[in-house]
Amino acid sequence: MKKMKLLGGGLLVIGALTLGVTMPAFAAQTVEVKMFDTPAKFVPDPVKVKVGDTIKWVNKGDTIHTATSDPSQAPDKSWASVPAGAETWDSGYLNSGEDFSYTFKVPGVYKYFCTTHVKEGMKGEIDVEK
Repeated sequence: MKKMKLLGGGLLVIGALTLGVTMPAFAAQTVEVKMFDTPAKFVPDPVKVKVGDTIKWVNKGDTIHTATSDPSQAPDKSWASVPAGAETWDSGYLNSGEDFSYTFKVPGVYKYFCTTHVKEGMKGEIDVEK
């Protein structure tokens, strides 16, 4: 009987495997990143997520904000980048209270910025792990 207690949780996994049931490695999550005016910044920053996770940017300020990883829109190309094989994103203009979401499919480091506040230092970084 003592042996059954030790194996109890493992029996469920073994049973699921023998029945051909796929158990997820992890549940995807949504992480909220807030956009503020004074000082102009993304919070939290930096952010760590896993492939399949989503980041939802929410404008908590009174002015328009954006979140873009497109280097062609950056005054300094080093402020925006995505890993090889990943897509760039651009939220477009977000008014106060509006949001934008993006799901990460490729691991690596992403650099992004706010097109309207980059001169004030509004830049962010996301580390996407496998």
